[in-house]
Amino acid sequence: MVITSMEINNKEFKKNFRGYDCDEVDEFLDKIAEDYEILYKENSFLKERLEVAEEKLKHYSKIEENIQKTLVLAQSAAEQAKTTAQNEAELIIRQANESSQRIINKAHNDVIRINDDYESVKQEFLKFRSKFKHFMSAQLDTFSGLEKEFIKNYNIGNAVDLSDINPKEIQVDNEILSVSNLESLNEKNLNEVDITKNTISENEGLNNEDLDAIKSFFAEEDVK
Repeated sequence: MVITSMEINNKEFKKNFRGYDCDEVDEFLDKIAEDYEILYKENSFLKERLEVAEEKLKHYSKIEENIQKTLVLAQSAAEQAKTTAQNEAELIIRQANESSQRIINKAHNDVIRINDDYESVKQEFLKFRSKFKHFMSAQLDTFSGLEKEFIKNYNIGNAVDLSDINPKEIQVDNEILSVSNLESLNEKNLNEVDITKNTISENEGLNNEDLDAIKSFFAEEDVK
């Protein structure tokens, strides 16, 4: 048990022969009691301050611990966010590359398809133009042959005097026709030829520009 200053002051010693001077002892004890009281109070004060300091230390230690935990969590969250952002960025870049590659491939395929379609249509057009040209040429040759046949068979362009024709039967194309039939035939054919000539003249008058365009159109094939 710790001795107090009061106990020092109240302490009584047994008197003995030839002992210490009582006044001197009492004075010394009083001095010790005063100094002890001062030391005791200082000690109590320091203990209180120490306790306060320890409490503050505990408080600050907890704060430091919390800060460290917060820093660790923040660092972990930052690393996780960085990793997530990096993964998302890589995913976005990969998707963008794949999407752009698909677009490029589609555009390339579309160009190839359009070019193939163009070549196919071009070839079909060239075939059609060649066939149409041959068809028109054949039709013109046929028409020219028919015209020559008309002129040859029915004397188109030479005046026909029906009075010179013998009313008797004459032979035309291995058939025997009467004069009346011949007159009817000549009149009919003359009318048809006149109609044909008129039609040709009208077509020549109306379609000269079209014919020139067709000629220039088909001339391109020969140049190619």
